[in-house]
Amino acid sequence: MALTPLRFDGRTAVVTGAGQGLGRAYAHLLADRGAQVVVNDIVAEAADRVVAEINASDGTAIADHHSVTTLEGGVALAEQAQNAFGAVHIVVNNAGVNRAADFVDMTPEAGRELFDEMIAIHLLGPCHVLWPLWPAMVEQGYGRVVNVASGAVWGLRGQTAYVAGKAGVMGLTRTLAREGRYHGVQVNCVLPWAVTDRSPDRSGEEFGPVIDAHMRPENVAPGVIWLAHEECPTTGEFFTVDGGRMARFAWIASQGHTDLDPTPESYRDHWDQIMDLTHFTVPQSTNDHMRNAVMPAYAPPNPSTEEPPPSP
Repeated sequence: MALTPLRFDGRTAVVTGAGQGLGRAYAHLLADRGAQVVVNDIVAEAADRVVAEINASDGTAIADHHSVTTLEGGVALAEQAQNAFGAVHIVVNNAGVNRAADFVDMTPEAGRELFDEMIAIHLLGPCHVLWPLWPAMVEQGYGRVVNVASGAVWGLRGQTAYVAGKAGVMGLTRTLAREGRYHGVQVNCVLPWAVTDRSPDRSGEEFGPVIDAHMRPENVAPGVIWLAHEECPTTGEFFTVDGGRMARFAWIASQGHTDLDPTPESYRDHWDQIMDLTHFTVPQSTNDHMRNAVMPAYAPPNPSTEEPPPSP
């Protein structure tokens, strides 16, 4: 039996940083599946080139050259999208840059400048785009947001500023998802890995040929586009998308050790239990974490501590 293709006819998507690499792949696949796409990139020639490619393939796209690192840029991007296509249904917050530097080599002034740059684009960038668009999504009762983090959040030397910004995106995703679920707005996060023009040469590495053959932007895009579709049932989750693989990434908590009168020694003496991940929970909210990790030591869960259910 043939599978029904996922389409985006009648939907408008904003993709930031879409002039090349992963963003370009997201924009192309959305357009190929029927979406009207706003291709945002501060490199005007790159954004215009992607728009020309899409329009030449019978898609519909316009270019936007505003920087999402400023509130003014985010508002202008939102206005251009709405003026061109009306309602915006999908936002893929992909824009980003990377600057490597070991923490020990940063002067306070240089470190602050680097962190300001990374936070401005990776964490504040999505906010600058969503602040003007979120109320309209809530009002129309529908929206799909895909935030882009990075596998570097596992820890990568020389990437403290970059990783701090990307980890912030993950926290932003969880909280926006809690708010948006009451209004039909879903927010998820991807941690993509793909070889682009800016990637280092891995031809001499053990897995280099496999990475070059399969870890391409075109193989990452389907996972992102699935999260942007109305049929996707999930919100508030993280997914690694590594070329041919998509996997759930979760924050987990060990069973741990509970002591109502703790001392440093009690934790020292039960450290193996605290570190043991054989039995773990996957909290879905702060209340969930409290119920799983704290409340059992005192009393049975109290339903009144939970958030109210979504309105029908």
